[in-house]
Amino acid sequence: MDGYAPQVPKLNGTEWAAARRRAIASLDAVCAICHTPIDLDAPKNTPFAVEVDHIVPRSRGGSLYALENLQLTHHRCNRKKGAKMAEDYVGQQVINPVPLSNPW
Repeated sequence: MDGYAPQVPKLNGTEWAAARRRAIASLDAVCAICHTPIDLDAPKNTPFAVEVDHIVPRSRGGSLYALENLQLTHHRCNRKKGAKMAEDYVGQQVINPVPLSNPW
């Protein structure tokens, strides 16, 4: 391409905070990626803290605030997922999608 990067919609802080609260209050506290419980009281930005993730990422046209496009994840799982979607993994074998430690 010619260096053109698509614009990612920016989140409105107030609307995002409301959508985040709504998702945490209404969705099960189970990580949508690794399927283990989430500690809703874990300190922010720690590996097991709750994060609200966009199922279809903003960079790929996903709805910013719709509950149908939001899921709960662990901080570490969401960082590993990035802007990927489930369809990106079709046909790939996943042995350990979220390693708990370095393999040494």
